[in-house]
Amino acid sequence: MAAATSTPAAASQLNVVFEGTWIFLLKADASQNIIGVDVYSPSCGHPHAALFLPQLGPFGPQNFPPLSSFYMIDSHGLNLAIDRPTGGMPSSGIDRTINHSVAKPRPLGGNWDVFISIDAGPDGWVSSGTQLPVATDPSGKTVPCFSGVDAPAGKVSTIQTLSFQGVTAVTLCGAPSSVQSLIPTPYTGNGSLLFEGEVPYIPSLQHERAAITAMATLAGLDLSLQYPLPSSGSAAPNPVMQPRAAGSTSCGHGILVGP
Repeated sequence: MAAATSTPAAASQLNVVFEGTWIFLLKADASQNIIGVDVYSPSCGHPHAALFLPQLGPFGPQNFPPLSSFYMIDSHGLNLAIDRPTGGMPSSGIDRTINHSVAKPRPLGGNWDVFISIDAGPDGWVSSGTQLPVATDPSGKTVPCFSGVDAPAGKVSTIQTLSFQGVTAVTLCGAPSSVQSLIPTPYTGNGSLLFEGEVPYIPSLQHERAAITAMATLAGLDLSLQYPLPSSGSAAPNPVMQPRAAGSTSCGHGILVGP
């Protein structure tokens, strides 16, 4: 009888979770498999934070870890090095019906605060915090929140979870030591590295518009926000928005750029 084999590394999974206002630049090979992801935050006054937890989640708008448990990260470039078997999901595996996607890559500007380069393609990509970006105007008519040539055609999502299988080592180069020390070395078991795009959330239409304008400028998009997103707590054109004790803390959403 053949001897049983054990591959404990194959059971090690890392989920990299982004919540908030981020732009994802997908890098793919000739077969359209994702081989890396560059993630940018626009310059719009958002403080950023990160946290590692020894669990996979899932983390959604209603059960995202409290922001008080996160560690602040400075505005500069970070490199997330993930050692794992060669792989990467096809870009067609991302559900574009619930994401704001721009198929044709554009030249990115320099107006970013945090840049996170991931040097491996994920095995899975799950989008959550999904909403239909529509509001109600003063006449009671349902209208889109966004305008412009690059306005989303359907739903948008505020949380993106990238899953990596068979991980043996994880290094977040450039991160505070308080964050790096939370990541096990060597990497075993399961865990999630979470990035929060805004601490704290400032609920005002002016702030939300500034965030979307910064995203559009960074990615070279024709895009503007006319009405607040439903996750703001109100779809009225001039709402009095209150801080949210639960639910989404983001004034924006993820925009995917690439194949």
